[in-house]
Amino acid sequence: MKITTPKGWNLEFKRTEEGWQSDRDLTGSDGISFTKNPYFIFPDCLYQEYSEGNDFENDLGQFIDFYLDSQNVILSQTKAAVNAITQHNHDFAADDEVNYIISYIEISYLKRYEFKINFVFMYGYAFYDIFYQVLSPEHFIINKVERLLNY
Repeated sequence: MKITTPKGWNLEFKRTEEGWQSDRDLTGSDGISFTKNPYFIFPDCLYQEYSEGNDFENDLGQFIDFYLDSQNVILSQTKAAVNAITQHNHDFAADDEVNYIISYIEISYLKRYEFKINFVFMYGYAFYDIFYQVLSPEHFIINKVERLLNY
């Protein structure tokens, strides 16, 4: 499935075992400009249930534009919210610069803009799934922070 967001970003979603997953590269409507971003992913059940009677691709495009426009704010506020947790759990060395690696953004509900971001620490040892709900374009809340260890 190929979509173009209202702001002109072109994405291609492919069906995978986890659901629908985008490429990491986004190209602009000019075909020249591009940016590397995390994967956007949504479960197949969201597509099946939501696309009946709704303009799924338009709403998906609006969400992606929202995320790209707000990415710096979302990441900086997330960093402020979880720094104490990650330090308490020693998920990075004291002398290391804190570096969040974003693996994917999972969209769970488009109309409410509910989504989850996966952060990876310590070369894949510690993962954090952080769940968000957007209240308005300027306001969002973190619903849940879940720490997963990979031995």
